[in-house]
Amino acid sequence: MGKEFWKWAYLVLVILWFLIRMPYKKESFSIKTKVKKRVILESFLESLNYISMLFLPIFVVFSTKLDFATINLYQVVRWIALIVYFLNLGFFIWCHKSLGKNWSSGLEIREKHKLVQYGPYKKVRHPMYTHFWILIIFQGLILDNWIVLIYGILVWGILYFLRVKKEEEMMIEEFGKEYEEYMKRTGRLVPKF
Repeated sequence: MGKEFWKWAYLVLVILWFLIRMPYKKESFSIKTKVKKRVILESFLESLNYISMLFLPIFVVFSTKLDFATINLYQVVRWIALIVYFLNLGFFIWCHKSLGKNWSSGLEIREKHKLVQYGPYKKVRHPMYTHFWILIIFQGLILDNWIVLIYGILVWGILYFLRVKKEEEMMIEEFGKEYEEYMKRTGRLVPKF
């Protein structure tokens, strides 16, 4: 398969991702926020993350200026990445459907917020973050570009490690013992064994 196939395949997946996210994003604006924690550094990192998840990969799709960063992966690796990314979209839908009105893009507790402990949240506390780790890594493999891959991992990694601890502290403040018990039986990104 030529470069154009991989670029257009990636573009289709990104469009699907946005089509999945849009109704949940729209709905989140209609729900009142009870607690919101915002840090300037986090806002800055979110902006950098948009570059790694959207602008940089799209630049690679429509430009040849970053072709020098081609990894030259085997086609089978790229096919596996494409399949995993596509399956990850199903996982993304599952996460959103399970969270329902409890979802927000930032560190927020919604009015009538519930601690979701079913679907992917039955065994994993942050499956949405798991989804983003998969997305970040596999977009770099699909596009066969080490800049997209490394920049994405670095920026998302910093944002993730900054945010996840604060999110768990916020959930403990809101749900107390119930969340602490939930933490004992679940893994952060993958199920506990």
